[in-house]
Amino acid sequence: MNAFTLKLIACVSMLIDHIGDILFPGERYLRHIGRLAFPIYAFLLTEGFFHSRNLKRYAMRLFGFALISELPFDLAFYGELSFKHQNVYFTLFLGLVLLVLLKEDSNPVRELCYIGLICLIAQEIHCDYRYPGILMILFFAYYREIPFMEALSISICNMHFKSTIQRTGILALFPVFLYNGKRGPDIKYAFYLYYPMHLLALYFVKTRYF
Repeated sequence: MNAFTLKLIACVSMLIDHIGDILFPGERYLRHIGRLAFPIYAFLLTEGFFHSRNLKRYAMRLFGFALISELPFDLAFYGELSFKHQNVYFTLFLGLVLLVLLKEDSNPVRELCYIGLICLIAQEIHCDYRYPGILMILFFAYYREIPFMEALSISICNMHFKSTIQRTGILALFPVFLYNGKRGPDIKYAFYLYYPMHLLALYFVKTRYF
């Protein structure tokens, strides 16, 4: 299973999740299906970290789309511009920043400080998945060559959320472990744009038909 296929699975899962959250909040099974999305995105982010030829450009792209996506995110979930909750691109951006910091500084004390600081920022700005999401990215990178520890740590992260529906996210490990290391078709900007565009579409459907 290549990266393109994993992205498709994550996109479909995320769409189902957001349909459930925005349009049919009583249908919890939709939210359970949607829990597969973030662990897959976290895994793909770490793969991007290890293979990217320009990490600065990668980080700026994530931050740029975090800003672009914030208004569609707020409209879809709150109906107005709000700072209660930040979109998942902020989580992915912070996770990448942490991996870069850890790569450039091997001092164990400072490494722990970096981890604590990035987790605190994620928690304070209320970005999607908050600090467990950051830890998920960290564990995918740290245990990349140790499948058992990778599975265990990611499972613990998914169990750690207050909402029990995130426990379904453990199932994302199945497609992740089928990853063959290949990229597949390269249409990355289509996937980047998919996030804000599908949120705008759901906002339009919600305001027009619900």
